[in-house]
Amino acid sequence: MDLAPRHRQPLQLPGPWPDCALGLLRQGAAWLHTGDSGESLLVMPGETLVSRWDGQAWVTQLDGLPLAGSPWEALASTVARQPFPWVGAASFELACDEAGHPRQPLEVGALGQHWTGVAVALQVKDGRAELWSWGDAPTAPPQGWSRPTMAPAEGRSSVNLASHWTEAQHRSAVEEIQARILDGGFYVANLCVPFSGKFSGDAAALALSAFQRARPPFGALLDLGGLQLLSLSMERLLSRRGARLCSQPIKGSAPLTGDPVQDRAVTEALLADPKERAEHTMILDLVRNDLGRVAVPGSVQVTRLMAVEPYPTVQHLVSTLEAMARPDLGLADLLRAMLPGGSVTGAPKHAVCGHLAQAEAGPRGFYCGAVGWISPGGDLDLALPIRTAQIQGENLTYWTGGGITRRSDPAREWAELHLKTRAMTG
Repeated sequence: MDLAPRHRQPLQLPGPWPDCALGLLRQGAAWLHTGDSGESLLVMPGETLVSRWDGQAWVTQLDGLPLAGSPWEALASTVARQPFPWVGAASFELACDEAGHPRQPLEVGALGQHWTGVAVALQVKDGRAELWSWGDAPTAPPQGWSRPTMAPAEGRSSVNLASHWTEAQHRSAVEEIQARILDGGFYVANLCVPFSGKFSGDAAALALSAFQRARPPFGALLDLGGLQLLSLSMERLLSRRGARLCSQPIKGSAPLTGDPVQDRAVTEALLADPKERAEHTMILDLVRNDLGRVAVPGSVQVTRLMAVEPYPTVQHLVSTLEAMARPDLGLADLLRAMLPGGSVTGAPKHAVCGHLAQAEAGPRGFYCGAVGWISPGGDLDLALPIRTAQIQGENLTYWTGGGITRRSDPAREWAELHLKTRAMTG
């Protein structure tokens, strides 16, 4: 994780990682987990920037003090003024408002974004830990770090989920989208469904077991002030390193069984499936267009096309797009161009968002918004929070979805929703 701390100090882990971090996680520390490299970043709570819906507009505050401008503008000005990066998340509905797209109605007080300044962090990779800090002088380890915490009983981290609507309702929603496609309203739409269940366990223990099981490239556990966000995302929404921009949309899914012969056959079928390829191509074109709005003309390139990436229970088609940012590009304009993500909306984005605002069961919240980190110099790494649970008290909500084209089979789409819940339920 390229966050460029001013100070790095080796730190002896007090016990097996990540069990020894449970105490800090229960105190509100944020956890970013990179499954493909085995890297984790544990962030101690700092200054907090929050945007909430007051019934008419988004109100943004920094540690309780109001900030001027739209949520993205307030975030951009705050990040630029501080010497340290920020870790957090933004909701789908806030992203729609900033981009001028329709969205579901929100209750007064709904949380739209939550970011915390990273003054101190613990970085762990390959069993070795460092204490990172951004102040004028190195800092001491956070209080409570030296006390190992045993993981709770395995059963406390389980969760059962039930869909908010029936297979018949989903079939009807899929067929309505297909009718709109045939009428020329849009080309592809990402239809999402919430699953929910009661959760009486420990979110930190649930995250620990889920990360170990799902090995997400962009895992996160964030305490958003009473709402805990557990993301097992494998999709990079947007990264920026200097002038280089990158997005890696996912579209196209198939089960992964662990049987080499069967999985190879499924991979070949996925690559040859006309529905999956058409869906992926349309989203790829949409993301290419989004990048083109903020990139140096002619610099947008597809550097990897429809690669199959396997995960413990599913395999996906993933493409990589890269571009060079315009020299005058600011954070707010970049976020408005790229959020909400094309792979979780559809094409054309505005028309699809209008349909989904009427068709889906409720607001998505932080599902399909953005989660990750932003540095004061402009670098960032944001994932799409798919495979993501939102935990509030004893209530856990977990959305899943899929792209609908005119070739979609409603029964197959319904089965795909349940396949994707296995990242959380095991």
